Amino acid sequence: MKTLISKYWLVLMALVSVTLFTACSSDDDDAVTPVFPQVQTIAGEAGAELDFTFDANESWSLSSDKIWCKLVQGEKADAFVLNGTAGKQTIKGKITADDASKDMSVAQLFLNMGGQKVAIAEVKRSAAGYKLQVFDAAGNDITETGITVGYNVYTKFTVKSNYRFAVTNTPAWVDLEGGFLVGTPNKDAVGGVSFKENQGVSAKYAIAKDGNYTITFTSEDGKAAVTVPVIYNGMTTSTMDVTYPTSSQWAVWNVSLDGKVFTQNGSSLTGGDTNDFTFYNFVPFKINTLNDEYQLVVFESKENGLFEDTSGAVKLKGEKGDVKLTIEPLSNGSREFLVYALPQSVYATFENGLDEMLENDFTSVKSDYDRYFLMDVVQKEANSSADDQSAAPTILKMSYLPVECKKDKSMYGSVISEVFGYNGDEIYVAQSEVGSSLTVNPNIKDWDPTTMMETGYLTVMDSDGKDVYAEPSMDTNNNWVFFVKVPAATPIFMVFKDNGTPVKVLVVESPGEGMSKKHTSIRKIRK
Repeated sequence: MKTLISKYWLVLMALVSVTLFTACSSDDDDAVTPVFPQVQTIAGEAGAELDFTFDANESWSLSSDKIWCKLVQGEKADAFVLNGTAGKQTIKGKITADDASKDMSVAQLFLNMGGQKVAIAEVKRSAAGYKLQVFDAAGNDITETGITVGYNVYTKFTVKSNYRFAVTNTPAWVDLEGGFLVGTPNKDAVGGVSFKENQGVSAKYAIAKDGNYTITFTSEDGKAAVTVPVIYNGMTTSTMDVTYPTSSQWAVWNVSLDGKVFTQNGSSLTGGDTNDFTFYNFVPFKINTLNDEYQLVVFESKENGLFEDTSGAVKLKGEKGDVKLTIEPLSNGSREFLVYALPQSVYATFENGLDEMLENDFTSVKSDYDRYFLMDVVQKEANSSADDQSAAPTILKMSYLPVECKKDKSMYGSVISEVFGYNGDEIYVAQSEVGSSLTVNPNIKDWDPTTMMETGYLTVMDSDGKDVYAEPSMDTNNNWVFFVKVPAATPIFMVFKDNGTPVKVLVVESPGEGMSKKHTSIRKIRK
């Protein structure tokens, strides 16, 4: 009893010291407004030391309100109070068997800054006798060090416990194999975790233990809980995922001598046909690789083989994988480039230069590097006249995802003729989900809607015959673009006009309607 009283006396004195520390610091006229982190929950059994990380924007003091929860940082061990200066802090919450209980015990960690005291962590101690451990595939105990999340593969782990448990919490970006995991007493339970895309974090970047992401294992009776850190090492160093501007990775592109017009020319390196597709000034790509570390590699194709291009004519501009491929002007003649983007780790393996990427005859690139291919582009003088307006609209979904469209008069030509009075062949068809936001550049040369306010420059109508609003704007290249949200009544018709006369039509369907399917709803706008 005397020992227990002494321990509580130590805690009381520690808390008094926190108060004194806070009172002294409050006299500082230069104190900044404290910013407190969100509350975290960590849980474990007696004997566990659990990492806890937080950011402090000024001098701080951290205290525990329970005798069994002690704080450890550096050489400071078994403390009830820790002090420090501004910055990122990592401490350990040491759970002891003091004041043991047959039920779950809960302690709070209080952060003092700027005269304010806020609970920033809840520490849960399992009831006495409850034990759970997690092991990796090699049999190493990773309960405190953490489970490593796999990329495009489930990393396996094994749970050993003397009680019935279930996984009750996982981070949104962690995919638990099978969607759940339960275990029975004294029987190994095997689980797996993989990275889940589109959950607020990127697969390109590693997540360390100090990210404070955990998986929680909770007993069926609620008397025990264990939080195990989850860490992620990022994509494998040789991985690169490329989102291409069109559905054809192997399309051949023509670019004008001035480097301003990129046209998918209908042919493919694999021998198939592709749709016509045009971009102006650049071609967009999305490149996903570890830490956004990649190296542009360009070969120029000549009569006697492929040669590394050192002119810098081809460039990738952009940040965090959202890049624009541009080509410098060429005064005359023609040239052809094969363009690749290699993960930095792959590029660093070349001991004898980029020739290592080529076959022995130096006329082709080894198939090992197909996954890093961006485009084949031929720069030459355009055959068509400068006044040729035959160019597919450029469409971006959510401002960055290219949407493919093709020239196709067969399905909608008659209804467009009857309803909108357009009988030309400049009819393009694209697909996008209902509710999606599109940015549409009609790609009409020397077209200026501001001069056509009286005569009209655009009509947008859904398949029910209702007008659809399209917000006009200008992009960074001073091209007119229109923001439109795909309505429920698809397809929608965007009829671009030159002083009231239709010159180009874009039809946007819903996926699943099919570009050749007959739409009964179209009859409504014929009336």
